[in-house]
Amino acid sequence: MLLSKVPFAIIMPICPRELKQSGGQGCSSDRFCAKIFSNMVSCFWRFFQMLHIVLCDDDPAIISRYKELLAQLAEKHRMEYKLSCFGNAEQLLFALDDIQFGVDILYLDVQMDRLNGIEAAKKLRSSGCRAQIIFLTNAREYVFESFDVSPLQYLLKGDTSIEKFEEVFLRAASLSRQESAELFDCERGAERMAIPIREITYFEVTKRIVTVHYDGGTFDFYSSMSELEGRLLPRGFVRTHRAFLVNLARIRRLGQEDILLTSGETVPLGRTHIKNVKEVLSRFLSTGGGL
Repeated sequence: MLLSKVPFAIIMPICPRELKQSGGQGCSSDRFCAKIFSNMVSCFWRFFQMLHIVLCDDDPAIISRYKELLAQLAEKHRMEYKLSCFGNAEQLLFALDDIQFGVDILYLDVQMDRLNGIEAAKKLRSSGCRAQIIFLTNAREYVFESFDVSPLQYLLKGDTSIEKFEEVFLRAASLSRQESAELFDCERGAERMAIPIREITYFEVTKRIVTVHYDGGTFDFYSSMSELEGRLLPRGFVRTHRAFLVNLARIRRLGQEDILLTSGETVPLGRTHIKNVKEVLSRFLSTGGGL
């Protein structure tokens, strides 16, 4: 079963109504078990946000064919998705200039007029695009050149079975979700940032304005401390002060009133937070950087 190749671990409660229908015996029949498993799969995919898939090919017939196939696969695996289609690489680059961080899976033809798919992928990668790139082409000779952009797969249109396409699609969806979990998304007006968690040093909150300090600089956006805690405490952060949230992996030394970070900066350590910071940091270090 192709879905079994998608790595996930999730525990879902059995619906009380279905349990009652089974006579309280749990999985008393193959049909009941299949129904429970189907519900688990559905809830697993819906647990994550909608996939944004992009398809770029200069052949309208190819666009139509894979658009239909993707719709069938999304329905089969109960995934929610948005599909954007482009007839050439220049249209693709223009459209993705502002939304590239929101693309999860990118299917690219290689041989297109003026700008080929590999060159387009290089431009996207150089500007920070982290989408799962899948080349979908008739040209065998570019496979080694494609390695420069770290594609997930290089598929030949005429030689790729539906089963293989499905397998790669599911793998791309899974990897995209893992990647999304490792990024922090924030936006200010029309400007959007997707910052790798490992690059973030700390957050500073002043009223509703949040400043994220990361390896590439700083970025201001609107949020609140409670919202940040909900998103980041399970991801290796700790609150050190009423206005500061710090990446545990970036703490170098605890002081009496402040914390020295690996960046050389110091952030305040509030008295009411000292005990919790020490406990969380100790647990983080004793488990090798996990919570």
